[in-house]
Amino acid sequence: MEPMTLSRRILRIARNTALALVAMTVVPVAHQAFMGMPVTVNGDSVTVARGAVVRDALDGLPDVESGHVLSAVTRHVMHGAIGHAPRLAVNGREATLTTVVHVGDRITAASGVDTVEPLVDETRTVDPVPRTIGAGTVPKVVSAGTPSVYVLRVGAVSGEVAATETVSVGVPAVVRMVPAPGVPLVALTFDDGPWPGQTEAVLSILEQRNVPATFFMLGMCVERAPDLARAVAAAGHLVGNHTYWHVNLARVGPDVAAWEIEATNAAILQATGVRPAWFRAPGGSLGGPAHSYITQWGMRSALWNVDPQDWREGMMPQDMAWSVISVAQPNAVIVLHDGGGDQSATIAALPYIIDGLRAYGYEFVTLDELPDVRAGW
Repeated sequence: MEPMTLSRRILRIARNTALALVAMTVVPVAHQAFMGMPVTVNGDSVTVARGAVVRDALDGLPDVESGHVLSAVTRHVMHGAIGHAPRLAVNGREATLTTVVHVGDRITAASGVDTVEPLVDETRTVDPVPRTIGAGTVPKVVSAGTPSVYVLRVGAVSGEVAATETVSVGVPAVVRMVPAPGVPLVALTFDDGPWPGQTEAVLSILEQRNVPATFFMLGMCVERAPDLARAVAAAGHLVGNHTYWHVNLARVGPDVAAWEIEATNAAILQATGVRPAWFRAPGGSLGGPAHSYITQWGMRSALWNVDPQDWREGMMPQDMAWSVISVAQPNAVIVLHDGGGDQSATIAALPYIIDGLRAYGYEFVTLDELPDVRAGW
């Protein structure tokens, strides 16, 4: 055999032997690298790849999850809201889902604790439904109104209301529809109230027939029934002063007359939020210093020119209604009563009066909308 050939064979054998030794070393190492790594999760054996994190070890354990967020009102689970994260530990030490695990690590995992959504305070304003009264075509804003204000305790996530506190009760805006020029007008006025039972009945009839009116109130009655006085003003009617005790102003001294007017203004203002601009003297007796007082306080006197004397006993409703309808003229001021005694006949006659005057073409307004109001006899 040639020497050169023998050398080549020896080199080939040496190279193959080296490759075999390398293969015997690398293959076990590579195999070991791809083998699973044993750990325990809540006492159960789990195999994960080397370099795995806690999240990988928990894969396939659906009972370990974040806590739920519960409604503060109904306690139902709110889907899409995530509560506390799962409670995790590796070998007794607190861990996270991204903590790297090693061979033989002991992982404990429990679902996150459910939590109730927090409550937050929220202020809301609500505009009351405006009131419209009158059958005319020209709107006249009587009161702009105020919104109701509430503080609500609501769930920060659900928005469900847990509690409501009323800060202030709103007053609805009032719009009176005034007849256009050329329409014959009349004004209904009611004296001696507010009178429980009777004033409500009058208000109901006026609301049903969409009629505004003017109420001349006694201070003593306002103080006895402030809610009723407030209901009159809130319905869009005009409120006037009729003295406190229904005294004849021509027969009392200046101090008494001044107190009768001023005390009634104060009572009406406190109950309704409205300071009267109109005054009607009981019996129409605006004598002595009373006229100068009401002028000084920026008020106007309002008497009447149609009086069915509804305070008389035994009057039939139809007769009372005709005594009004038959004498009414444009710009008439009709005096009726919702207080001062039994006014059941007046209440029964009121629908006939309204329907009858409308049949003759009249429309109803408050004293504010009349072009001329009798101030004295």
